[in-house]
Amino acid sequence: MIKRVRKRDGRIVDFDKNKVENVIWKAASAIGGQDKQLAVQLRQKVIEFMEKHNNEEIPSVEDVQDAIERVLIEQGHSQTAKAFILYRKKRQELREAKAALGIQDDMKLSFDALRILAQYKLLQRKSDGTLETPRQMFERTAKALSKAEKKFGGDGAEFEKQLIDAFISLEIMPSTSILQMAGSTGHHLSESFVLPLEDDIGVLFDTLKLAAQLHKTRQRGFGLGISFSPLRSKGSRVGDAEFGEGASGPVSFLMLYDRALRQINPHGTNLAFLSVHHPDIIDFITSKENAQLRNFGISVVLSKEFMRAVQEDKMYKLIDPHTKFAVTKLRARSVLDMIATIAWRTGDPAVVFSDNLNKAPSNPFEGIDGGGKNGQSNQRQLELLEATTQTGEHPLFAYESCFTASINLAQHTQNMGAGASDINWDKLKKNVHLTVRLLDNAIEVSDYPTAMMKRAIERTRRIGVGVMGWADLLIALEVPYNRAEALTLAEKVMNFVNTEAKNASMTLAKKRGVFEGFDKSVYAKKGEKLRNSSRTTVVHSGITSVIAGCSQGIEPHYAIGYLKRTPTAETFEVIPVFENIARREGFYSTELMKTISLAGSVRRVKDVPAKWRRVFVTAHDCTISDHGAMQIAFQKYTDNGVSKTINLPATATIHEVEEVVLRAYEAGCRSIHVYREGSSAQQLIHSKTTSKKKKVAGV
Repeated sequence: MIKRVRKRDGRIVDFDKNKVENVIWKAASAIGGQDKQLAVQLRQKVIEFMEKHNNEEIPSVEDVQDAIERVLIEQGHSQTAKAFILYRKKRQELREAKAALGIQDDMKLSFDALRILAQYKLLQRKSDGTLETPRQMFERTAKALSKAEKKFGGDGAEFEKQLIDAFISLEIMPSTSILQMAGSTGHHLSESFVLPLEDDIGVLFDTLKLAAQLHKTRQRGFGLGISFSPLRSKGSRVGDAEFGEGASGPVSFLMLYDRALRQINPHGTNLAFLSVHHPDIIDFITSKENAQLRNFGISVVLSKEFMRAVQEDKMYKLIDPHTKFAVTKLRARSVLDMIATIAWRTGDPAVVFSDNLNKAPSNPFEGIDGGGKNGQSNQRQLELLEATTQTGEHPLFAYESCFTASINLAQHTQNMGAGASDINWDKLKKNVHLTVRLLDNAIEVSDYPTAMMKRAIERTRRIGVGVMGWADLLIALEVPYNRAEALTLAEKVMNFVNTEAKNASMTLAKKRGVFEGFDKSVYAKKGEKLRNSSRTTVVHSGITSVIAGCSQGIEPHYAIGYLKRTPTAETFEVIPVFENIARREGFYSTELMKTISLAGSVRRVKDVPAKWRRVFVTAHDCTISDHGAMQIAFQKYTDNGVSKTINLPATATIHEVEEVVLRAYEAGCRSIHVYREGSSAQQLIHSKTTSKKKKVAGV
């Protein structure tokens, strides 16, 4: 009787006969086999063969696979044997590829996940010179974050265990900054900062120096948000009336920042902001095209006055930021048309809606003190948010930093019987509370580059609990992404996450106290004692979703299948969730996977059952309205912002881009970013159906 088996790494584990059945069934289904009971019978034949011929007391994994191959051939299943041999070869190539990365994979992550860990240097080097394993990375992160528990009288060991369990099961994924830096001394755990600018030459270069220092310590994934709105316009007088030169304007300093930071961190992803009321707004809108910015994206800050002028087709005022007086007027719709045109051509600029951004809880200090002159708002905020993180969804005050983590919704389903699934709400609640606590702990254990930055985050303790794996969750529930049912569920899920995040923050406040700026916040007026001023943000999660092996953020899958090219071969691959369902439902075949890989979408592939053609929706299967509606649904119950690319087909019109902007504003979105297929020369992912490429952003 075979009870144990030796793994390739030398570990001895219990022999699981079901794994033998599974690999036989995979091989059989690859050639169109549908008799699963036969796989059970062949499994028994393999066990009998091994008991008769195996001379080792404990057989190896290779011994088991050799036996499977032999039995399949002897029992007359040559085609299944061939499929199994190809499967073994593919697994061997995968192991060799992983080994070439220099990483010991102790979690059976995908090759892409390991490549990300290596590329973004998330695995620290140990004292013996080797890299830590993925499991050790998660253990280090959990240990570092649990140290904050002692300060508040908590059980650090128990919290560490809870975090390890959540990380290893890929249920919660902290930002790459936390994964990379946790446990290191002298490093901050933030993914981004917002730095302020003033209309002063000393401050301009002090900020550039600080930006360079921040980028020097961080590389891929790190970025800054910087508003250039305070800088006087091009040609304005500077210095003495007799000898002063004309100001060069904000775009020239943006170019300077771009060139300087590109030398420090060529992989940086910064975001520049300018108010639509700035006299140099036209130069800014076209700067991405004309100045060839490589280290900065650009975003235009749209005010309530501007949006009203667009809706009423009126003129609006450009305000000199130095004198505060109106200098001229422009037709609002013409400016919006220019924004839409350039975004249609290049993917930039994005837009931020100032009044939506400055509503509580994204701005916890929402307050009105009246006033307002020279074309400015008649209602003036006591303290305004003017910029966000480099990915646009997490608003920050000057010197404030970003602490985020995403909950993998794909890991929060439960079998309800009769083939039906539902969301495991109890598990989701537990992990929302755990994520709030880990992020609050991250604020505590993080080092900060300056005392001012430390004070800025302690004043608000802003965190971003987000979600990812949304498309995978919908597939598990058999809900099409582009149906009304998905929007209803999106609101339900995010409302639940937002409510529980607030409850968790209230619980923390009872033991740890409220955020330092509480007395001047909207919560003081309501009598709501909270540890964190705002708590939820749906981040991009492009990198962390690869590590977790789930769909990105709240995006639909870009494609169901794709053609993967390497220097030595071409392979046809489909996303794992589709392959698993195809095998389970009995319509899997190698030829079908090839067809889907070439098509990208299954919408017109007749060999896929109609039910699954409806469920497996890609970004290109969605209309512009579908994309926008999903962002709006999540934004409704998100404290900060929602990262969502509004994917447009190559045939989309400039007018459609304008309509997306208007709908997003009216729905309360903090920001909006559109991407038209084929509009960027730096796109990375090929879509076979369009022969274009898709730009992939960082986390």
